Amino acid sequence: MRLCFLPRLAGTIRFRCCCLVTVLALITFLYLLVNMIIAHSRKNQCTTCYEIIDVVYTWVNGSDQQFLDKIAHYSEAPDKARYDDKNELKYSLRSLEKYAPWIRHVYIVTNGQIPFWLDLDNAKVQLIQHADIADDDTVLPTFSSSAIETLIHRIPGLSKNFLYLNDDIFLGAPLFPDDLLTLSEGVKVFTAWLVPDCAPDCPWMFVGDGSCDSHCYLEECQFDGGDCDHSDYIEHDHEPKDEDYPPVTEGGEAFVDVPKRLPRGAKKSENIRDIYEIFVQSNLSSTKQLVDKFNREKMKSNKVSSKKSSARNDGDEHEEKSEEAMTKSQDIFAHSLIHTNKIFNKVYGFKNRKVLAHVGFLLNVDIVEAMLRRFRTEFIVTKNHRFREKDDLQYAFTYYHFLMSESRNKSVSEIFDDFDTDNSGTWSDREIRTLLAKIYNLPLDWSAVRYFEEVVTNCSLQQNNFVPLEHQLDQRHIYPTLVYERYEDSTIPMVTKNLVLRCHELTDMMRANFGQVPLYRFHINQKTGIYSNFKMLTSNITQVVDALDELRKNPKKFNCINDNLTEDNPEENQLISALLEDFYLSLFPARSQFELENNYRNRFHYYDEYRAWLDRKRLIRNAVYGVCLLIFLVCAKMLCFRHKGKFARTLVLFGSRADYSTI
Repeated sequence: MRLCFLPRLAGTIRFRCCCLVTVLALITFLYLLVNMIIAHSRKNQCTTCYEIIDVVYTWVNGSDQQFLDKIAHYSEAPDKARYDDKNELKYSLRSLEKYAPWIRHVYIVTNGQIPFWLDLDNAKVQLIQHADIADDDTVLPTFSSSAIETLIHRIPGLSKNFLYLNDDIFLGAPLFPDDLLTLSEGVKVFTAWLVPDCAPDCPWMFVGDGSCDSHCYLEECQFDGGDCDHSDYIEHDHEPKDEDYPPVTEGGEAFVDVPKRLPRGAKKSENIRDIYEIFVQSNLSSTKQLVDKFNREKMKSNKVSSKKSSARNDGDEHEEKSEEAMTKSQDIFAHSLIHTNKIFNKVYGFKNRKVLAHVGFLLNVDIVEAMLRRFRTEFIVTKNHRFREKDDLQYAFTYYHFLMSESRNKSVSEIFDDFDTDNSGTWSDREIRTLLAKIYNLPLDWSAVRYFEEVVTNCSLQQNNFVPLEHQLDQRHIYPTLVYERYEDSTIPMVTKNLVLRCHELTDMMRANFGQVPLYRFHINQKTGIYSNFKMLTSNITQVVDALDELRKNPKKFNCINDNLTEDNPEENQLISALLEDFYLSLFPARSQFELENNYRNRFHYYDEYRAWLDRKRLIRNAVYGVCLLIFLVCAKMLCFRHKGKFARTLVLFGSRADYSTI
């Protein structure tokens, strides 16, 4: 009996242990499964209609002496004011938490510096160093924002669509994904003002228009786009005056219908009224241009600048220095815009292009990579600059105009299917009417309809070899009328896809009118002023106070406070910094989740130091965990040996008693 009892008891113990382990494993599996379901449901709840969106900031602390010494090492006359930090990033993050809580992650791209107030333990925010995302074409260290921006799409784990913000932009009203991107229209593009003229007396409108302009025959203006290469053109020095332009129509704008290229006898230097008369007399197909609008805006800007110059004459010397410093700081930016526009003129043709407004830029990683491939040579030049230069490519300008300029060729078969709305495989009279309405000017003339009928009839006769070609126009053929496809008096033959594909006149017409379509979906927002505010900080305290009060009165979704303080007025600049801090606190007084608690600040100023400390901390923690685990295993082993001896003695004693009882 003793020998039979021991295996039975050991089997019972093993069975109960297996049951206990199985139950624990099942509970753990169910717990993990429930957490996964909850996380997935939360993710789907946030991205039912839109993909997840991250935010990327570029930031630098220009007050750090180590950073200033590094700048001085690479530049003899650095612009220190450009890198000055006034805690704009902290308040921008507060506005982001308040008005865009749907943002997933926040990435702060730095040269290795750490904001002293940033909570590095927050899982929603992460610091990214330039060296972590730089490619082989980038020269480090770099102090050029134009070069740094070309790297931000390389951030590991970044969402496909991400919002790029400068630290001097804050949100002033609730921001939603459909303010940036809609499923029906694509990404929204916010434009502001036209690209600066390539020369003082040469607007970009005059370059590549088919007429030679002496003021545009410069390298900066691409030598008038080749217009002066024709011997028929004669240079004229006449400049348009106010009386040359037609009166403003309702809506505040005056548009003149003009063709893209001028007639042979017309000169760009002639006034708009004379040009318009030449267009009418030449019976040219007119396309709406912005010639008059452009020049009127130019005159307005000249008047504004003249008023500013007169105001400077009446003001003190500090205001004059402030204006001069502002002009100097914007000079590189303006020249880089002109340079970028020149590149686009070569690639996509001469066109009026506008600078982007001061808003957040919603970028797509795939489109950014396609842009960098398309302008690889030009971006290599930009990446090799340690500081901003005149031949930089402007990142946001390049991205959005690349997005709006890229196109793809649409096949004739696709075009046919677009107009075959009932999917019958043939074009009905109604569908043909829609096609002609999209091609010709309205009201639709009968001659256009008749011409289309003749083309279709000729192509049909040629394909079917009904009669010789010389008699096709004189013959009247009756074609069977299809139900719901033809009107009762229609004589148009059946227009099938095969007929259209083999008819050269139709294919040429369709390719010319519908063959090229945008590659990416976008929508130019005409109400930029509703979305953005832009204020420039100068060393004039009165102007700063007025500007901040205007922002208080009417904050927009995007508000940009650009710093253009000069180093000549340190006392005024210190007061302006205090005024700016007070302004931010009036809008966002509460601490955000991205900040440390009050009276706390980061121990390290640079991320390398923090990472080294974090690695040491992780190593020590793992070592402590390993030692604790080893001690636990040793203790468990000792307990097992101890209990094993007691268990054996118990079994022996129990067996002896059983034997005794049997006796």
